[in-house]
Amino acid sequence: MSIEISAPAPRSAPPRETWAPEAVGALVISALSLVAGGIVGVAWRYLAPPVQGVITVSDGQKAAYYENPETKGFVGQDGVFAVCAVVAGVLLAVAAFTWFRRRAPIGVALALGGAGIGAAYLAAWLGVWLGPGRGSVVASTKGVPVNTVFDLPLKLGATGVIWLWPAFAVGLYFLLMLVFGPSDPEPEPPQYEFPQWADPVDLTAPGPGPDGQPQQATPGQQPPAS
Repeated sequence: MSIEISAPAPRSAPPRETWAPEAVGALVISALSLVAGGIVGVAWRYLAPPVQGVITVSDGQKAAYYENPETKGFVGQDGVFAVCAVVAGVLLAVAAFTWFRRRAPIGVALALGGAGIGAAYLAAWLGVWLGPGRGSVVASTKGVPVNTVFDLPLKLGATGVIWLWPAFAVGLYFLLMLVFGPSDPEPEPPQYEFPQWADPVDLTAPGPGPDGQPQQATPGQQPPAS
């Protein structure tokens, strides 16, 4: 009795990984971050409390001083920027998780961090540029009469608030991926291919005769054992 063992079927090669979805996701999130940076800059300009100064004349020279050196406007400007930056980072993290959690998880995570830093700096620069004097105290005092209160340029005192944007964006994104993200697929069990057996052999058939030819069994006669 012979056994025929078939050769294992060739397995198809695994699909080649491509970075195109990651690049697309990173570009989309980066573009959205820059747009959000512009919006945050405008919001900071018009929501931040003003810090006011006053112009006085001393020895024939004009000088600008803070109207109230202990004003809470300094803290308020930093606080408003921090709140706007955190809100933007949270919204971008949710959008990145919703759209790209299965297609480009790595690309969007890098974009949330890198583009988030750039967008925060863009928002800070734009807010100052849109503010009084475009960031210059001298320019903001032009045309202001003596002993008159005026708004000083915006100033981000605590520059560390810039890092709140990428920190909240990346942190929230990884938290969402950990809690609600797609789970890793379970490994498939190995596929075993059983050998194909040959046709069954009739053990009651007579064996070959002395001349090598098969014998003919007579009725009622038991065939000799081979």
